[in-house]
Amino acid sequence: MKQGSNSKIGPKAQQTTWLRNVVDNLFDAIVVTDLKGTIIDFNQSAQLMFGYHPRDVIGKNVSILMPSSLAVQHHQYMQNSQLGSGPRVLGRLRELEAKHKDGSLFPVTIGLNEAEWLGEPCYIGSIRDISERREAEHTIESLSMFDPLTGLPNRTHFIKLMQHQLHYSNVRVVAINMDFFNRINISAGEAEGNQVLKVIAARLSYLISDYRGVLAKDIEDRFWIGLEISEKDNTGYNQERMRRLLAVLREEIIINGHHYRLTASIGVASMEQGGSASEVVAHAETAVHQAKSKGRDQFSVYRRIMTAQVISEFKLEQQLRRGIQSNEIECWLQSKVDDNGNVISAEALARWRHRGKIISPDSFIPLAERLGLINDIGEIIAGYVACCIREARKRIPNFQIAMNVSPRQFMHEDFVTKLCLAFSQEQAPLAGLVIEITENLLIHDIDEVNAIMEQLAAKGVQFSVDDFGTGYSNLKRLQWIPVSELKIDRQFVENGMDGGRGQALLDTIIMMSQSLGMTTVVEGVETQDQFEHLKNKGITQFQGYLFHRPEPMSTWLEALH
Repeated sequence: MKQGSNSKIGPKAQQTTWLRNVVDNLFDAIVVTDLKGTIIDFNQSAQLMFGYHPRDVIGKNVSILMPSSLAVQHHQYMQNSQLGSGPRVLGRLRELEAKHKDGSLFPVTIGLNEAEWLGEPCYIGSIRDISERREAEHTIESLSMFDPLTGLPNRTHFIKLMQHQLHYSNVRVVAINMDFFNRINISAGEAEGNQVLKVIAARLSYLISDYRGVLAKDIEDRFWIGLEISEKDNTGYNQERMRRLLAVLREEIIINGHHYRLTASIGVASMEQGGSASEVVAHAETAVHQAKSKGRDQFSVYRRIMTAQVISEFKLEQQLRRGIQSNEIECWLQSKVDDNGNVISAEALARWRHRGKIISPDSFIPLAERLGLINDIGEIIAGYVACCIREARKRIPNFQIAMNVSPRQFMHEDFVTKLCLAFSQEQAPLAGLVIEITENLLIHDIDEVNAIMEQLAAKGVQFSVDDFGTGYSNLKRLQWIPVSELKIDRQFVENGMDGGRGQALLDTIIMMSQSLGMTTVVEGVETQDQFEHLKNKGITQFQGYLFHRPEPMSTWLEALH
């Protein structure tokens, strides 16, 4: 029988071959030296890592693999180690720099241990290239400190810089939020939006070079400027700075042939030396919120009352959320009358009874609108209205009740479904419902608005435009949607009884609404003189304190019956 090629190799030679294969296939570079540091073995991973062939390094001192400064240090460490003194080198991992054949340096971890090699004492070094790990660490550190798009300090780093500055001086922080910037990302794509942000960053960098300030980039379209307060700072000087800043941000930006003109809402806050950077940043953000609420494209300087307002609003929000869950939202009604004072219909109004006290709708309805809670409140009121219509029709067969619906609620995807469900659960006819919308709803996609209205009109729902003349008046659009009633706002009644322009405006609005062929209702009628004047103008439906005040649904139903 023919023997294999390895049959004549002795056990010791086979063991050596096996060991050689193991060492050459290790992931780490293995460098073996004698006690004087002369290289006596160099595995394949070491060849790939350092760029040397074994014949180039075997017999040479291991310092060939080190930068010169480290080679001297390493030689001293090894001498001390043999004498049992100095820092411990053997048996632990160290991070240091190694030198490639081409002279370039790279970071490694090295573990050095004492052993025997072919019966002689030696040192075995296990070396791993950590260039990728160092690069990843550097990237992570950079991301934690700088904005990847612009290279500017990010919010976290900016706060640290401001805290450092506060050790030495007073500082002023400017918060910048670009107005409606997301429209660029939606219309032109995020890549183009990023190009616009880079232009803004470059312009701000150039601007603040005159101010010796720090510019930072927050998430999305937000920027920060930190300024040291100098002796020449005064109200006029700082206002001029902010006007110049707004002017720079308004300058046209052209990207890929697209022309953009943007505005910004700016908040300004100051902090005395020794203060908290996080606090002054929060104050600047509060001032931005104020600038946005005033209409955007302007700056607002922080005042302590702003924080009080934010805290008050936040507490109100928490109370309102709990109130919605705890059935504190009530439905009140105010009757409408004809020209003889007879009740012909009613309007449902949302009220919030918190701890036994009725909270003014002016306090919580705008807040609910901003937070989206208006949808929850609307569902509650719809259930009450359906119940009320069912009960009222037991007394007056064709009685109708109007319910206010905000644009946000009206355009919600589940609005029609939930409204129909509420009336179905109460076994009430939708024909008894009049939905009062505001003119601002017509700002939305008119085709979508009309589709929702037509869907509900097919179920018997009628529509009224509330506060006619105070919102986005577009008479042409009114002709396209199934509206049967216009309500003239109380402010026109209040200002229209003393002659002059106020009366001319009231008469014009009445004539306009009548010319559209719709039922005209005037609200806010509080005096007999107002009532008589409006009747003489042909008005036949009224609402106001002269006739009935709003009252809880149960009380109103008792009076109706």
